[in-house]
Amino acid sequence: MSKRLGKGLEEIIDTSTNDGSNFVILKISQIRPGKFQPRASIDEASLEELKASIQRSGVIEPVIVRPIAHGTYELVAGERRLRASQALGRQEIPAIIKSLSDKESLEFSLVENIQRENLNPLEEAKGYARLLDEFGYTQEDIASAVGKDRSTVANVLRLLALPEEIQQAVRAAQISLGHAKALLSVEDRAKQLGVYQAVIRQGLSVRQAEALAGTWVPAKRRRSRREDPQTKALEDELRRALGTKVRILARHKGGRIIVDYFSPEDLTRIVQALGAST
Repeated sequence: MSKRLGKGLEEIIDTSTNDGSNFVILKISQIRPGKFQPRASIDEASLEELKASIQRSGVIEPVIVRPIAHGTYELVAGERRLRASQALGRQEIPAIIKSLSDKESLEFSLVENIQRENLNPLEEAKGYARLLDEFGYTQEDIASAVGKDRSTVANVLRLLALPEEIQQAVRAAQISLGHAKALLSVEDRAKQLGVYQAVIRQGLSVRQAEALAGTWVPAKRRRSRREDPQTKALEDELRRALGTKVRILARHKGGRIIVDYFSPEDLTRIVQALGAST
């Protein structure tokens, strides 16, 4: 399982063209959309800026493709460059051809977009979920791959547990990732939506949203966050073993262990990691 992606795109795929063996000029009609592209939409304003840049200077950085069959190729990275070139009526585009597995294609597409800051948080979360569900990654693996902390990956994945209305607001940049994280602290779905609607209606800042969300967090839960180091260490050990968020809620006698999962496939993976059959 790859651990290299956080080091930069050049560490995943050698895009050097010194020997000319992998650099070509392809007809745009030869390139098919990538089935692992993580981006669901492209901002029109940024696309217009890219079109102006291509008109002025051409496509400076080649797109990355992998061969399919019969002289056709699947796009791996460079969707914005391809779309902008198509919109300008260009017939050809510089490309680097690489033989990549499905896993490598998804990895590369994710990292390329994350490093360029082109994905919204929901697109990023769905990309991470595909690595978890389709390729057996753990959250630690993803964190290593994209060069982020495991806690950051876990927080992004938690967005998929939000109601669709709130997910759509994140997708449309009506609320920020910080707002969404504040809403995730409210476990009751109806109250969560109520806080979200207040954020939209009143234009609350992230700090204000956190304060409002905090009024719906039970006192017992607020106190539980001031846990002792031993409990925290055990939580971290379970997180590493299961590749997901784990909370230990200790009581005077006994307590609860809460294990988060993000899809039926993720649940199956966790159950298997615990040594149980499904």
